[in-house]
This record gives sequence, structure tokens and C-alpha cells, in this order.
Amino acid sequence: MVNPFTKKGKWYKANLHTHTTVSDGKLSPAERVEQYRKAGYHVLALTDHHVTQDVRGLSSKNMLVVSGIEFHPRCKREKTNHHFVGLGVPHGLKFSRPKDANPSIEEVRRAGGVVILAHPFWTGIEWSSIRTLKGIDAVEVYNSTCEKIGRATSENEWSYMLDHGMAIPAVATDDTHAADGPYVCHAATWLNMPSLTVANVVKAVRTGCCYSTHGPKIHDFRVEKGKVKVRCSPAQAIHIMSKPAAGYKFIPTGKTITSLTAEVDPKWPFIRVVVTDPQGRKAWSNPIAAS
Repeated sequence: MVNPFTKKGKWYKANLHTHTTVSDGKLSPAERVEQYRKAGYHVLALTDHHVTQDVRGLSSKNMLVVSGIEFHPRCKREKTNHHFVGLGVPHGLKFSRPKDANPSIEEVRRAGGVVILAHPFWTGIEWSSIRTLKGIDAVEVYNSTCEKIGRATSENEWSYMLDHGMAIPAVATDDTHAADGPYVCHAATWLNMPSLTVANVVKAVRTGCCYSTHGPKIHDFRVEKGKVKVRCSPAQAIHIMSKPAAGYKFIPTGKTITSLTAEVDPKWPFIRVVVTDPQGRKAWSNPIAAS
């Protein structure tokens, strides 16, 4: 993975998991695109269940619509189904073995797309099953719609993946179904890209050139000369995280904190930052090298 805060480019606000009337969403594709455009998003992926869409004609100068699909192969250990989001896939993509996870993941990747493990905490997918998956490009660390039952955040599942060497980035999505409400135009994945293209979206997700949020903003995060440096919107806490039993929590001496500089252990395998704002909302960086 790369550090998006040290790369040249422009930041684009994206929702990478969206449903329309093509499956079980409440708005048409055109209505959904306009909704997110008005809310200040630059990228919207249409990821209806088991079906792709012809997205030609839906994009505009400052709004890129990406073809996607949500697919649900079997998870044998939990006796349920995985939920995956495929992005940047061609319209009409069909799976030769739709019930099998790894072959379906490989078919999305062969078609030029990326695969996101969707809301594993909501689904109830445990590490014993996640470890069998091959070729996942990212995981949803936050899913707005899953907040309905209190399972919006899959931080533990992502941590298990990182702790066991499955070094993949995280994204935050809305998983939009409703016509409007608190779970629509809420979460975002901020992508650092040279320009607004599907190829750049795919690359940014795959390489972790992004960060995830449902509130705070991360303005900078890097390691220089053995010290981690963070700048963010006003926060009530900033966590520096790494392997198990490693990390720090910084809380402000006043009401909020917007920056910190602290020493890090170069022996840590990676570090990442979690910013929590006064409303309890979070932003997550992707992991970077500690030295």
C-alpha cells in the first residue's frame, strides 16, 4: 500500500456501495446519482445485487459513476453468505461459479475490477472464514446502513486481517438502499487520484491511496525521522494503532485536538491512525510503514 498523504493528486469523495431500483434500492440509478452529486460526492459506484448496470450517460464533469456489483457466494464455516462488492467491472459480468467465493473473486479481478469484503461484522463472518479468502482488495471498516442494528463498524475484523499479514486497505460506505435518511450521503472514502477516472478509482482502492470516514477529516498522516505526524479536523481523541498491544491514545488538554507529533517504535510492522470527533464519529487511515 501507498501513503496517500505523500502522493500528488486531488482528493475525491466517493461512495463505493450503492443500491438502486435495479435491485432493492428505492431510487432509480439517475435519481441516486443526482442525490450524491448534490451532496458533494465525486464518485458513486452502483453495486446492485447480482447484476451490473450500463452506467454510460450517468457521469458528468465532476461526478464519476462506476459500474459495480454486489455478490454473495457461500460461506461454509458460518453457514451464511459472504457479501462482496466488485468495482470497475464490465456491464454484463456473469460468474461461472456464483456460489463459490474465491473463483468469483478471481473473476472480478480478471475482469479488471477490485473486490471489497462488505460489512463482515454485520454478516457475522469470522477470521476463520476471512483467512480462506484469496484476492480481496479492501474491506469495509464502516457501513452506514449496518448502523440500523449496531453493526456498522468492522474494525475488529480489519484488525485481525492486518495482524495476520493480510495487508489490505479499508473503505467506508453507505450501502445505500433508502430514498433518504441518516444512512444516505453519510459515509465516504476519500480517494487521492490524479484525475477522475474508473482506472484511477480501481488503483486508489487497491493500493490504499485513500482514507475512510463518517465525519472527521484527516489532512495529513506520515512518519518522518522516527515520528508520526497527524493533522485532522477537530477531534476528541486520536489513536495511533499497530499490532496487538501496540499503540497510543492522544486526548486534548482543551476541548479538541487537530494535530500531533509523537515518536513511534520502528519495529512495529505498520501504523495507522483513527480520529474520533466530538460527536463520536470516526475516520480511519490505511496502514503505513512505521519507519
